[in-house]
Amino acid sequence: MFGLKYILETYKMSNVDLANKLEINRANISMWLKNKEIPAARIQELKKIFPQVPEPLFNKELKKSEQLSIQQIYFTVTDQFESVRSQHIDSETGKEIWFTETVSENEGLIRFLEHEHEKVSLLEKYETLIEDNDMGNSRINLLEDLASVIERNEPRSLELLDMVLYYLQDKHKSDFDSVFWNVGEQSEPFKEFHTFLEKHKFIR
Repeated sequence: MFGLKYILETYKMSNVDLANKLEINRANISMWLKNKEIPAARIQELKKIFPQVPEPLFNKELKKSEQLSIQQIYFTVTDQFESVRSQHIDSETGKEIWFTETVSENEGLIRFLEHEHEKVSLLEKYETLIEDNDMGNSRINLLEDLASVIERNEPRSLELLDMVLYYLQDKHKSDFDSVFWNVGEQSEPFKEFHTFLEKHKFIR
């Protein structure tokens, strides 16, 4: 779906509403949506109305991951918060303790959309790799092998795969990596594997 059309539907805004905000004729909006082209000068005006939406998303056919991004933005921007008083019983004294916490109305939905966005983005990345005519069969076979290792779900195989990817992506050069925090090069297998890669000049 065309970006602006999807944004309007997500934000529950009609062509007339947008035309009024931009102070133009609604026929202009209809023409943009029909031709799937927005004048460059109008993009900046749209950014003022939808400031959190990345500029490129207004004027293109959206991928599923980009649609999910817009949904995340919408539910974050329109989120409502309320203060809720809760009771807690102290395990040592048995006394009632009351505290107030702020609860987000859309928190669960936003987390769900974030999770869906991660999955869809990954699928789109692999679809692009598979459809790339320059990849050749050898790289497609590599993707198949990678999927097979993950599907088998054997702990030792996955540990080895983690190590290989850890070094191939240069994560070991970072001061912090969430996946290998408290593990990483502190573990003996990683130290030995690091030495092997340095010896044979896979890494420097």
